[in-house]
Amino acid sequence: MKGSFIPPDNIREVRDLTRLIKTYTETTADYKRRIHKLFITANIKIDSVVSDLFGKTGRNLINILCTKTDISIEEIQENASGSLKSKVKELHASIQGFFKDHHRFQLIGMMDTIATLEAQIKAINQRVSKLTQEHEDLLNRLDAIPGIDKKSAQAIIGEIGITLEEFACVAAFVSWAGLCPGNNESAGKRKSGRSPVRNHPLKTLLIQVAWAAIKTKGSYYKAKYYKLKAKRGAKKAIVAIAHRIGKAIYNIIKNGDTYRDLGEDFLTGSEKERAIYNLKKKADALGYNVVPCTA
Repeated sequence: MKGSFIPPDNIREVRDLTRLIKTYTETTADYKRRIHKLFITANIKIDSVVSDLFGKTGRNLINILCTKTDISIEEIQENASGSLKSKVKELHASIQGFFKDHHRFQLIGMMDTIATLEAQIKAINQRVSKLTQEHEDLLNRLDAIPGIDKKSAQAIIGEIGITLEEFACVAAFVSWAGLCPGNNESAGKRKSGRSPVRNHPLKTLLIQVAWAAIKTKGSYYKAKYYKLKAKRGAKKAIVAIAHRIGKAIYNIIKNGDTYRDLGEDFLTGSEKERAIYNLKKKADALGYNVVPCTA
């Protein structure tokens, strides 16, 4: 199962590069968290004013802190952007901490590391785009699925290729990815439904995609997630959404289909039809006939 699929050389390179991007991105996020902690120890509160410490204004202030101690309001005014220009006094107050030379030394080193990692990520993204440019149509069709963007589409074809010839059916594909419940049953008693595939790269990727998909307004996945969450809980519900996205990916790649969202109201319509059917069935059993109201 896991590890049995070997993509072609160029797709294998895409897989290796997208996994490397993931590693570099996680490392970058780790260094950013370290800078947050460094500022806490130095009583620097920039992130209490700006929404993103590593946005344009935040980075400008960090760069100033890397070079000097005393920062005037005029300098902050020059380096603030957008709506933050009206919060110059708050920004100035946020950097009045206990920032010493040993803090500055650590900050410079960590910012240099972040800059190096971001440059590497940019270069790798360019390389991946070059390797996948001949599959632009497939990437666009995958991009139509809620939760999937261009980069995650590249990562998906890097993991599974562009033909899926190794998988006879969609059930085999989602099972290989670890998105099917386990079948642990003994003496007629079901013990566990946990999937035997615990740590599959594609499973991790599709669950991340599923979390993004349920935030898409008006999508079928959003409505389905909240319906399942009420019955099974958030974790099982998100895996179920990832399972459905996996099936959509299989049909797009293997059969050349185009994604069509059923919409947020699809489940409501199905429930209404089911309720009407059940009412008619009960009425027939009691000798009554249910007819639509024309008023």
